[in-house]
Amino acid sequence: MKRSSTLLSFLSAVIDACVLLSLASCATQGPAPSALCSLTDDNGNPIPATFTGTLNPRHQGHAATHVVLVQKAEIACCEGYDRVVFAFEGFHHPTWKVRYVHAPIQQCASGNNIAVTGNAFLQISMDTAQAHTDAGQPTITERDRHLNCRNLKQLVLTCDFEAKVGFVLGLASKKPYRLIELQNPTGLVVDVKN
Repeated sequence: MKRSSTLLSFLSAVIDACVLLSLASCATQGPAPSALCSLTDDNGNPIPATFTGTLNPRHQGHAATHVVLVQKAEIACCEGYDRVVFAFEGFHHPTWKVRYVHAPIQQCASGNNIAVTGNAFLQISMDTAQAHTDAGQPTITERDRHLNCRNLKQLVLTCDFEAKVGFVLGLASKKPYRLIELQNPTGLVVDVKN
């Protein structure tokens, strides 16, 4: 009887220790990197994990043949950077502009202030684009996402009005970013150092 009691005490201590260790590892690690961290460019080459990036505004114009549908915004917490990938329907990119902005962040149609978590705010603006179908159904259903990446803390859709789409990334700190346009499938990759 004493032997089984000692064995139960020992097993209980081992289980408690395992639970504490697993909780400690969860607290120190961020979300596991996804396949989005291993994207390739249009030539099939892996997109390098290291980059210099910029803090300056970036802009890319595209000929508007039609309104481009923003199908989804996917997020990955990667080693060295946090990634947002915007997927577009068809073969065309919208005209886009990316820049750091100051709070308060405003919703484009109403002008109302939007609370965004973070100490730095990266704005992605797309012209000749929409994030809803012609029937009015949103293509981006999660329009305000709170995140637990190292730097990326929130992604908010701030505009989907009159062929303009806007997002703001709420960041823990202002860090260099890079942009990569993809053609197959059509998308825009936004990487922010963490």
